[in-house]
Amino acid sequence: MQKARKSKSGLRGFTRLYAVQMMYRQQMENLTVENLIYEAEHNPEVIVSEDYSVSTLDLIFLKTLISFTFQHLPEIDKLIEKYLSDKWDFSRLDPVMQSLLRLGTCELKFIQDAPMTVVFNEYIEIAKAFFEKKDASFANGILNSIAKDGQ
Repeated sequence: MQKARKSKSGLRGFTRLYAVQMMYRQQMENLTVENLIYEAEHNPEVIVSEDYSVSTLDLIFLKTLISFTFQHLPEIDKLIEKYLSDKWDFSRLDPVMQSLLRLGTCELKFIQDAPMTVVFNEYIEIAKAFFEKKDASFANGILNSIAKDGQ
């Protein structure tokens, strides 16, 4: 991570950041949804920066976000791939970027319980925390296209 960023939406923002971190771990360690939820319930730690972490989350929202993402994963990946350049394959993206795009897409398309602009801005802020400006702009473009898809 580059530098600490404060979430403008508080608890939900930290929960989204934690979800990105957990989805990344799931890919790297091949964890199950149950493993992720168990860890969130018993030992959550949102790493915000090298010097700062948070252990309070919106567990109901986290469970919904993680569960819906896995439940709709094929649809989510297909939607993301729809907006990738012909030169890019989803599997070539950085695993953190994959996690961020999957969760953002899930929340924009399948959960829809927060204003779209809030959801969109939160994931862009997370992208800025993990990536250089051009990569955060890439995430911005993909999520913006997905947010407008089907409207």
